[in-house]
Amino acid sequence: MNFFKRKYYQLLSKYLKSKPNSEVAFTKAQYFLKNERELNLDNPVEFAEKLNWLKFYLYTEDYGDFVDKYEVRKFVEKRIGGNYLVDFIAIYDNVDAIGFQALPNQYALKGTHGSGYNVIVDDKSKIDISQVKKTLNKYLHLNYYDKYKELIYKDVKPRILVEHYLDQSDSENIIDFKFFCIHGEPEYIWVKTFSDGKFRSCYYDLEWNKLQDDSNKKDFLNKSIPKPGNLNELISISKKLSSEFIFVRVDLYSIQDKIYFGELTFFPWAGLKRLTVERLNKELGDLMKLPISTHV
Repeated sequence: MNFFKRKYYQLLSKYLKSKPNSEVAFTKAQYFLKNERELNLDNPVEFAEKLNWLKFYLYTEDYGDFVDKYEVRKFVEKRIGGNYLVDFIAIYDNVDAIGFQALPNQYALKGTHGSGYNVIVDDKSKIDISQVKKTLNKYLHLNYYDKYKELIYKDVKPRILVEHYLDQSDSENIIDFKFFCIHGEPEYIWVKTFSDGKFRSCYYDLEWNKLQDDSNKKDFLNKSIPKPGNLNELISISKKLSSEFIFVRVDLYSIQDKIYFGELTFFPWAGLKRLTVERLNKELGDLMKLPISTHV
């Protein structure tokens, strides 16, 4: 890569991160730094290019309820029923209102307004409540929009959702089944799990054939994951939850053959990374039909 061009985009990205109305220019700089190629929004072809078009010109603030971890529950209950939702205990606007002593021994605290704002408690006798409060207060003062300039998160209200703890006693950990859905049709499944001391992942098709990764990344999941016995149900749920979107990733869990809704993800990796299975970048891009552009 041209050293001076990379340096230019690094400086530009840093400058634009705090500037208002800089979403497109900031993302173009970030995309170049991560992929060593320009982001084409005028005539998007690849999957990530079309994701970014959707990010700026369709899935904006009006779609915030779909990424709000509390509000999305209403959508899920209407589409597939509340039995697929993880039971929640309470929701709080203020950390000081949380009654920690009254909570069960195991639970999960989740910020409703972004990704990664979680505190998982598997034994409440071992937690430092003051430190947990400090962490949660930090989350409540963050706007996930500021991280990647995804407008869909800009107006999501910061709250703390307390959910029941999910355990998977017949496996070393919970497996994420993340369905890439285009125009309401699941196309591929990104499987993510914890293996050999770190998170690892790979792709499967809908017939449960594993796809070979082209990136040679160390986090590729080499071992095979057994085909879930309820795969057809997982696919059916993904169809129902994605039916009204051009693209959405439907994230699900299957624990002892019971399916739980995780979240809807509109911009995997903020749309900044090309897929590690090279052929999917063009294949999924071809399947995505964008509306007629109305932006200037």
